[in-house]
Amino acid sequence: MQTCEPKETDVTDATDGSKDRARVVVLGAGPAGMAAALRLAEAGLRALVLDQARAPGGQIYRDLDQPQLDAAVMGKDYHRGRALVGAFLDAARRGEIDYRPGTRVWWIEALDDALNDAHRLGVRGHDGISRELYAERLIIATGAMERGWPFPGWQLPGVMQAGAAQILMKQGALLTEEPPVLAGNGPLLYLLAWQYLNAGCPPRMILDTAPNLGLARTLRHPLRAWRARGYLAKGTRMLATLRRAGVPVVRGVQSLAAEGDQRLTGVRYRRRGDDQEHKLKTDWLLTHMGVVPEPQLPRGLGIEHRWQEAQQAFVPDRRDDLSVRPGVWLAGDGGGIGGAANAEREGRLAALSVLDELMADLMDKPQDTTANAKGAAAPIPDADNRRAIARESARESARESAALRRRRRQDLSGRRLLDALFTPPADWVERQPDETLICRCEGVSRAQLKAALGAGPAGPNQLKAFTRCGMGPCQGRLCGTNVSRLMAREQGRDMDEVGYYRIRPPLTSITLGELALAPSDHLTTQSQ
Repeated sequence: MQTCEPKETDVTDATDGSKDRARVVVLGAGPAGMAAALRLAEAGLRALVLDQARAPGGQIYRDLDQPQLDAAVMGKDYHRGRALVGAFLDAARRGEIDYRPGTRVWWIEALDDALNDAHRLGVRGHDGISRELYAERLIIATGAMERGWPFPGWQLPGVMQAGAAQILMKQGALLTEEPPVLAGNGPLLYLLAWQYLNAGCPPRMILDTAPNLGLARTLRHPLRAWRARGYLAKGTRMLATLRRAGVPVVRGVQSLAAEGDQRLTGVRYRRRGDDQEHKLKTDWLLTHMGVVPEPQLPRGLGIEHRWQEAQQAFVPDRRDDLSVRPGVWLAGDGGGIGGAANAEREGRLAALSVLDELMADLMDKPQDTTANAKGAAAPIPDADNRRAIARESARESARESAALRRRRRQDLSGRRLLDALFTPPADWVERQPDETLICRCEGVSRAQLKAALGAGPAGPNQLKAFTRCGMGPCQGRLCGTNVSRLMAREQGRDMDEVGYYRIRPPLTSITLGELALAPSDHLTTQSQ
């Protein structure tokens, strides 16, 4: 176990009650955030964990503190997270973690001071009051979100993303009133179908937009296939269960449209190589086209991203120690999709990197005393002892980090096979009819975007100004990548050159009163 000597009180309240200061802030309480906070707590460092949800777990382990459905319905992978959630809550109750659920970060910025109060955040607590928070170091663990997947009628009531349907199952054991049609691509689509079947509501049909998988495609990556054998075995078992239950699977779906006036009444689709249009009556359509890193908070901090073709997404640039800039680390699916187990490992890796930095700082401290975990003064070992502690801690940290990195490389190698098998159609957005809404929030169609692109905007931000695309409540989360894709295709540019929306605060919904109370220097800085 690595130690961070001496133990300190790492979160302090300002005297006016409006500001907090913290040595380490963890943003998100999913698998990565919980694992990071627990590893810091093992070393005696009390992290401040901010999470917008009311309970820890993130999307993957949502509501596992009070599960609504057992493992027979949801699967063992979901319930496996109970140990992590339980350990995190126990540590929070003991005061080893400062856990603040129901907290939204609505602005974030890097300050000039690289060592003390290096980051400033605007946070809105569960009490509805906004405060400033100053943090020396940040671990961002905000996870992933479902990819925005436009097609005609996707805004109709009765059309829902698969992730949202799964949240209803986790939070309230709620299912659709009638057996749904599932459409799209990716492991979550089949997991949800399997869970619905277990819950007594077998899907009416699965419309799969993925390319034909084929054994030959898998065998081209034998090592990856071997490392992904766990994923492949689980997927095979799910497919076999669905097949035995008589759930029809239509592969090679190339076009999809939802029909209805005030709500969904049916679905129409075409298959690859088949000109015939098929129609199906249904009241519920659950869609999924994979998950991507949640972009808003990292981009709000100015972290560089690059286009990753395998995942068809912009992914933050991370170093080997998971750092993305001085004093900031990004762990979990927010840095690239790897799954829950990988997210836990990355959380611990990020925590070890933080501890290594803090130990280096300790070596340079000239003062004789500091506060321990209970607030009492504790002597700092003399220089020679500090060096011995640092050497031993460095050796322990290096061994643990090496083991975590080795497992991480193996898992991600296998995960890349899943990326190859479930790559979304790269031209899906470009093939949609002109009337398809690309930005649901502002009602901007593909035709309107094409017309605006004719004016030659320099980038997505100018296109946003022309059309209001990306200015709605979701702040561009669902349309951002699709807008960049359309611009890249129309202007003959690559995705990295086109880029993404410039993200400005507020990063989440706040009241005008809260905005009025924001510091004027912050508003000036962020508007430049």
